[in-house]
Amino acid sequence: MSDKGLTEITWRDIATSALVAIIVALLLRLFVIGAFEIPSHSMEETLQPGDYIIVNKLAYTFRDLRRGDVVIFSRATDSTQQAETYVKRVIGLPSDTVTLTHEGIWINGRPLPDPASAKVPADPILASQTSPVEIIVGADSVFVLGDNRRNSFDSRYWGLLPTEAIVGAPLFIYWSRGRSEENPLPHIRWNRILKRVE
Repeated sequence: MSDKGLTEITWRDIATSALVAIIVALLLRLFVIGAFEIPSHSMEETLQPGDYIIVNKLAYTFRDLRRGDVVIFSRATDSTQQAETYVKRVIGLPSDTVTLTHEGIWINGRPLPDPASAKVPADPILASQTSPVEIIVGADSVFVLGDNRRNSFDSRYWGLLPTEAIVGAPLFIYWSRGRSEENPLPHIRWNRILKRVE
């Protein structure tokens, strides 16, 4: 058996290896993992503007959605617009009853604790009335909210999210650049890099 020396490697070998690597990378990008930038404050403090996250697109191929999961999904705000990518937290599963009150949010008759860093919710559904609003989550749908309840465009505005629109689950932050409480100027936030998204 003869070993192929470095001098015997041809351009064809290099081109073939490069092509295989590109195809594998494209397949992984299309079907397995994705990378997204967080543009808004809707998921603070879990995710902040300027966080870049890696997403597992196969997360819900092997397990069901659970209450509390953070999900990436795609939706158009109306029929004339292109679908955009959002990140929110699942709080209502199929057949759950979500009740919105001026005091907070209830799931199946139990109060939903707000995230520790969330601001007091401002519910557009409740703006014009005093009585609670009750929503029953339908099959193949979920009710999603941003962790920053006062500043989140979520199911309170546009209704239930079809589960087929869910792209995957964020895994971790691979890069983060923006402002912080300690420094109001944009900078690399080293303490956020490689942080798991939970």
